[in-house]
Amino acid sequence: MKDFALEIRSAEKALFLGRVISLDVPASDGRLGVLADHAPLAAELAPGALVYKDPEGTVARVEGEGGFLIVKQNSASVLLANPA
Repeated sequence: MKDFALEIRSAEKALFLGRVISLDVPASDGRLGVLADHAPLAAELAPGALVYKDPEGTVARVEGEGGFLIVKQNSASVLLANPA
């Protein structure tokens, strides 16, 4: 499966920088999934868990109290508020 770049940051530090094959986030109007070659997108995030899977199949999650997601040019950037 094709991968894409993902960066997850808080105001204080980088929480994840790497390549993933999928990302699932709690958008303000429901769950949103991102795969490689996704159309450009900007979304407000609701409180909840971001779940991503790396190319080796490892699934990880990061909890936060909201934030923002930007997807463009086969990469996704998340600014997460108050990560747990």
